[in-house]
Amino acid sequence: MIEDRIQILRRAAKVSSRENNEHVWCVITGNEKLVDDIAYNAITAKDRVQILFRESIKILDKYTSKRFDCLMLKGETLKISELRNRCNEKGGASIEITNVHIKDVPNLLVIVGPEESMKSFNGETNRQNTKINILAEDHTSSFIKAELNTRFKLPSFLRNTVTPILDMSDVVLSAILVSVIDEENIEHVKEISQNNSLFGIDLKKTIQDKEKQRIFEDVKEDKPELQEENNPEETSNPDNTIEPQEENNPQE
Repeated sequence: MIEDRIQILRRAAKVSSRENNEHVWCVITGNEKLVDDIAYNAITAKDRVQILFRESIKILDKYTSKRFDCLMLKGETLKISELRNRCNEKGGASIEITNVHIKDVPNLLVIVGPEESMKSFNGETNRQNTKINILAEDHTSSFIKAELNTRFKLPSFLRNTVTPILDMSDVVLSAILVSVIDEENIEHVKEISQNNSLFGIDLKKTIQDKEKQRIFEDVKEDKPELQEENNPEETSNPDNTIEPQEENNPQE
């Protein structure tokens, strides 16, 4: 009994430790200054969080050029939560991807871009009957850099007039976590996002397949092994009965 209880306590301690150190993923997006700040805080806590990649994205349309940065992190749940709070306080957007998402939700994509482009993306997927589920969504409250597209030729006096107006324009970023219902539609959804000048991260290819296998192996290891029941030791007196002692005959 004591050994069984010790094994139960050990398993409980192992589960508790794993929950405290559980790792999640996070995509941070916003202007360059904001992402610099989050990246610095991640680097100073490199024992608890890891930078997987950083991308500087430039979106060109006919007249303007929009710039923003994306940062993908993996780390302890509490530290990622701290960085997300800092991001939101400074006006950025963040999307968290948990082990539940990785294990239970198929064909994950993170899509980031200007809010107007995101609306066009959602409309086009609906019109083409491409089934997706939006699992999480966030928006920036600070604005990204927008400037006049250098390919668009304007006289210098007009360019000097338009540029300050663009600097004051409110370009909001949206970030969404998407599950594509049918796996064969993943590439089509990515194509729609690119056509609408959005930046996409294919989580299925980058982390999901590998992590699902790792989670499966961890769960398999945690299953308690069947214990063989110990047979009670046979005793000469199993009922704890007291047999009467034979009386010694008194010596004559």
